[in-house]
Amino acid sequence: MRIFYRLSCFFLLCTTVHLGAQDIHFSQYNMSPLTLNPAQAGAFFGTARIGGIYRDQWLFLPKDFSTRSFFIDAPVVKGFRKKRNDWVGAGFSFYGDRAGTSRLGSSMQGAINASYHFALSKKGNQHLTLGFSTGSTKYSVQADSLLFEEDILGPSGGGTGQLSSDRQRFGQGSPDPDNPYYESQASRSFSIGLMFKTTNKEGDLLELGVSAAHINGPEYGFSLGNRDTTSTGKRANKVKKPSRTIFHGLYTKNLTDKISISPSLLFQAVANSTEIVPEVMAGYKWNPDIRFNAGLGYRVGDAAILLLGVDHKDLRIGASWDMRLGELSSDRGIKGGFELAANYIIKLYKKPDVPPSILCPRL
Repeated sequence: MRIFYRLSCFFLLCTTVHLGAQDIHFSQYNMSPLTLNPAQAGAFFGTARIGGIYRDQWLFLPKDFSTRSFFIDAPVVKGFRKKRNDWVGAGFSFYGDRAGTSRLGSSMQGAINASYHFALSKKGNQHLTLGFSTGSTKYSVQADSLLFEEDILGPSGGGTGQLSSDRQRFGQGSPDPDNPYYESQASRSFSIGLMFKTTNKEGDLLELGVSAAHINGPEYGFSLGNRDTTSTGKRANKVKKPSRTIFHGLYTKNLTDKISISPSLLFQAVANSTEIVPEVMAGYKWNPDIRFNAGLGYRVGDAAILLLGVDHKDLRIGASWDMRLGELSSDRGIKGGFELAANYIIKLYKKPDVPPSILCPRL
């Protein structure tokens, strides 16, 4: 476990100054376990796991709509029921995104995850996991790139000739020439998760989980000094982030020694918006070290998803392409979203200390 402790110290130093927990969105949701459910922290067999994923929402648009994420987690120590194979998991996740002309989003932020894995059987093939995550939310926006009502209408377009309340608060941009971004005030957010995981003697896997993010309803807003209040005294630029509920499931069935199939499902809801993404992956074991994966998914009412990947020992690489099926599918230059992801499980085992034996032949 020493490698995880050393990495933990490094990442704690990185996150001491600022932690973030901004919502992000991936088609390869199983390749980003800690943003799916904090109970995923340490939910694997190995010393440590590292991974990352990059998403470009609309690859051919001239403006940036991208998301980046990186994580590291590990099973840290045994639980208080050592005879039942309980253990404690911990992890760190870092992510950030940018959207549009104003580059609304966040720089690389981070969150801390912890989990406890309860063994439900003496064989250790069934576990119920409780997870917890905490961080803070902080956004930034390049206000001099924003367009307001008077910018679009103008005096000849029916405008009043007066500055809108939003323009009055944001002004013409940041007064700091070295930093063109306005930053929101940071607010702490908490998430919880529950997961059930079981395997059988054939190696089939079933995983079911539910998580809830922003359960404390954090409030955030851009810091504009004395412009944070309107002329009526109402506090401006303050928004409460609604809670986000996620249900996820994964089932891997080994059909033969070489072929497997893995259907999965993601359902998440934020306020009045919902997202449903069923996917199915098929795997073919080329040799003992290499497995090829391919599959399809569907984001209901939005896009079809093409999934490709390869596993080499403990390294998994995946790529996906969203083919939009809605109104934007026919717009010039908008072809869908692209993702590239990779996970690697580090396995370090202590070499057994075998005392030397002296062979004395009988004469």
